[in-house]
Amino acid sequence: MPEYKIPELVRMLEEGEIQIPELQREFVWSDNQVRDLAESIYKGYPIGTMIFYKVPSDLREGRERFWVLDGQQRLLSLALMVKGKVLAVKGGEIKAVKLDVWFDPKNDSFMLRSPRLGENWIKLSELIQLQRRADLENLLRQKMFNPEEQERISTLWGIFRNDFKVLVYEISEDLDLDDLGNIFVRTNFAGTRVKGSDVYSTMIAVTYRGLVKQLRDICAKLPIEIDYGILIRTFTAFITDGKIKLASRVLDQATKLKKIFDEKKLEINDIVSRLESCVSDVALILKEAGITHLPTENVLPVMAYYVYKRGRLSQDEKDGIIKWFILASFFKRYSASVETRLDEDLAVIKNGGNYKDLIKNIALWEGDLQERIKGYIASGYWDRLLVYLLLKQSNAKDFFTGEIISFENSVVHHIFPRKHLAASKYEPLLNDIGNITLITYQSNQQIQDELPENYLPKVDSETRIAHCIPEDKECWKFENIEKFIEQRRNLLNSSVERLFKDL
Repeated sequence: MPEYKIPELVRMLEEGEIQIPELQREFVWSDNQVRDLAESIYKGYPIGTMIFYKVPSDLREGRERFWVLDGQQRLLSLALMVKGKVLAVKGGEIKAVKLDVWFDPKNDSFMLRSPRLGENWIKLSELIQLQRRADLENLLRQKMFNPEEQERISTLWGIFRNDFKVLVYEISEDLDLDDLGNIFVRTNFAGTRVKGSDVYSTMIAVTYRGLVKQLRDICAKLPIEIDYGILIRTFTAFITDGKIKLASRVLDQATKLKKIFDEKKLEINDIVSRLESCVSDVALILKEAGITHLPTENVLPVMAYYVYKRGRLSQDEKDGIIKWFILASFFKRYSASVETRLDEDLAVIKNGGNYKDLIKNIALWEGDLQERIKGYIASGYWDRLLVYLLLKQSNAKDFFTGEIISFENSVVHHIFPRKHLAASKYEPLLNDIGNITLITYQSNQQIQDELPENYLPKVDSETRIAHCIPEDKECWKFENIEKFIEQRRNLLNSSVERLFKDL
């Protein structure tokens, strides 16, 4: 089995001889994991065997010789140690990841922060890049390390430059690409919980090289930030026409997906084009609702497939799918059995169902949604998504600017301010849903610590009603806060009833 010195592996990666193939996942190791790997190498601990695939000559690009099948995180971490930076896929994009690992020779330990005054440390990348011992000795003299520290640094340099060897298992270039995919799945996912998107990404990369990059590029261009894996799931829903989970076992899943790819290979470019169009439409619908962050990204395959099947949505349907989105997020629709629940929702859409039918799917798991929400309101519980849903139901505007309240342009506003409730007997009501609404930052700053009896008269009646503010002005007084909370909860419940009547 071949053995490689650390600088040699890093050079091969840097010069393109070793490639991280599209089928690999993103670089996910934390800074602490990189530091721990450096410590393991220093102590002579084994760091495991890397598995490289010798790329057949007809598949090579440029100086490419190997694909990394197993060991990507370790290899990129070695590059970080040696160079202090490395190009890697993060958040769906190729980015320069930077990290400085420092060696403290006094305490014989590795650190991630820069040395403070009086701490004579050496940067690992600066040390490893010294090619000659004469250069090392010159550096040690310049930095005035004592003899014990010099010995430790010299040992560290020798280990990383020459002594430590990384074992690499090289798979023959004669291996069939289907077998390559199976080896990758077995190697990377054995003993771990496998996400469907990992299997899909593997089969896409092995079967249609270049497609993964297309999907990553789509992901990077979206106005909302999503993980690349969720776009893989969305692509799967499109190419299978409404399925995410194809089998229980990983290899069975991969096999079935590969068969579908082979059957639809002439349609793939069209499918990618439709996917990009539909996902962009979803991003626009969300943006129009003031939503730029997804509490759960698993809504995306459902929303994109919904647009794909139903075509251009009317404003009522856009409002409806946003209501579904908020309810699915609020009730954590995809917090468990993700692929099973995605398949349930995709099946509804495939069979001609609309957003109301999707909401019924949530109710099948959660029970009577209207009563559940009323129960939350009765307990005083609030959630920003829930408050936003009820305000959107009333087309609520900002108190003073007249802007329609969106998730993006609003901040949480305590109707009775914290300053007056803190340390009073009414303090438990501060974060009661009856005391919470959403307004713009500017209006919130304008109100500051004023009591509602002082600022609510400046808000027009229509806006107050849309925010479920009781019109009984006596309730706006501090001493009547309990009555205010009770009346506002009732008004919020009325908003809930209107919501579900419309649904």
